[in-house]
Amino acid sequence: MESTNSTGSLNILFIVEVDWLKKVVFDIHSLAELLSLRGHNVFAIDYPDIWTKDNVWDLGSLRTTVTSGICRAVPGASVHLRRPGYLKIPGLSRLSAEITHYFEIKKTIIEKKIDIIVLYSVPTNGLQAIHSAKKYHIPVVFRSIDILNQLVRYPILRPATRFLERKVYSASDMVLTITPGLSQYVVKNGAAEAKVKLLPMPVDTDLFHPGINTTELRQKWGLGEHDEIVLFMGTLFDFSGLDVFLPEFPGVIEQIPHVKLLIVGDGPQRPRLEKIITDLNLRQHVIITGFQPYQTMPQYINMATICINTFIITDATRDIFPGKTVQFLACGKAFLATSLPGMRAVIPGEQQGVLYVRDAGEMVQSIIFVLQSPDLRQQLECNGLSYVINTHSYAKIADSLESRLREAIRGKNRE
Repeated sequence: MESTNSTGSLNILFIVEVDWLKKVVFDIHSLAELLSLRGHNVFAIDYPDIWTKDNVWDLGSLRTTVTSGICRAVPGASVHLRRPGYLKIPGLSRLSAEITHYFEIKKTIIEKKIDIIVLYSVPTNGLQAIHSAKKYHIPVVFRSIDILNQLVRYPILRPATRFLERKVYSASDMVLTITPGLSQYVVKNGAAEAKVKLLPMPVDTDLFHPGINTTELRQKWGLGEHDEIVLFMGTLFDFSGLDVFLPEFPGVIEQIPHVKLLIVGDGPQRPRLEKIITDLNLRQHVIITGFQPYQTMPQYINMATICINTFIITDATRDIFPGKTVQFLACGKAFLATSLPGMRAVIPGEQQGVLYVRDAGEMVQSIIFVLQSPDLRQQLECNGLSYVINTHSYAKIADSLESRLREAIRGKNRE
């Protein structure tokens, strides 16, 4: 199967190993839906990485389910999802998925005349995608947004995942990363340097923008008109840094009594954070909302006076670029963040609206300083908004992505 489609619409297959329907909206949804709006036929294969049984007799099914017309990030888009079956048996669920995904990937390539695969995953269906693409002579573009082996829940499985990463990176026709640090990482782990390209994280500036009315949301969470709101948004992973920051937060309250910390998100660290909040008697000043609908994120961000990211630097976070960064800046918010090397390589600092800090103590002092310095805050807001519009807008990222995919197809056709 050799594609000659170099100018018209493409049949594109996204392959992931997370739940497309339940996963918090992020890069996979935005890029797939942007391509859909440009007239391409976009298909996706996913795996519900966190599953539950409907009842004690629910052992799952090996049949593929199909859901069409999915639109989660970009209004008017349409993605066609194919979910291979799997067994709902601990220890066998992912293994069974590896088998069903192999056959479903091949079937989809043939039936939908796929021109190119955009791959996000490794352990569940990465090698299956590589093998099938090679058989039918279509290119695979790997999208690198994380150090995948560091996201594996059980440390004992990380070396095996890293081994598989090497296999997938080395066999991919192109790798699109979100930071220079990730580019170095994939090259170190097998990717050909000439095939590694940088594609920044996209943001919908029509959805995320300043000036959104937040009156009802403030009332919902009991936030007063004059409260200074510090916002953290995202999944509460163990590397969130909030467990280190919260014990320092009383220092902000002491200087600014009407400050509130709003944590929009949920995750494995939440029980620990709830205990810290209770133990330190911070209930009047700290709110955890849990996960909220994607379409409400601009409202939550617009409620904030400033936004923060308190991630601690680990192997999992060192080279990443949190997607919320561009959402904060697109809403015209000053952003204080731990100095993650990967993030800093993309956004150097204050000229792009970001003020970097070294640790929780410096975060507290910087929050106080920025809240008490309206001129500095306004300058950060203007810088960040201008930067995002010029670098991360949907239009610019869609142009770059489409160009890279066609480049990969041309390269494959020359082989």
